[in-house]
Amino acid sequence: MATVKCALGKRGRATHEWDDGEKDRIYCYGYKDKRTDEILHECKACADNVNKAQDDFDKWRKEGKV
Repeated sequence: MATVKCALGKRGRATHEWDDGEKDRIYCYGYKDKRTDEILHECKACADNVNKAQDDFDKWRKEGKV
């Protein structure tokens, strides 16, 4: 985690998603809008959001590093 600076100033709860053999891949759950229960726009756009974990993993596998 912490590959980019948090737009909100404080990261949400961390989650360990996978390990590439060199380092752990840790992402952020982000924050939800309490009115709509949707992830905040700033969190959706963040490269460290947990929603990006599968894309990063697929890209890593496609590079043949498995």
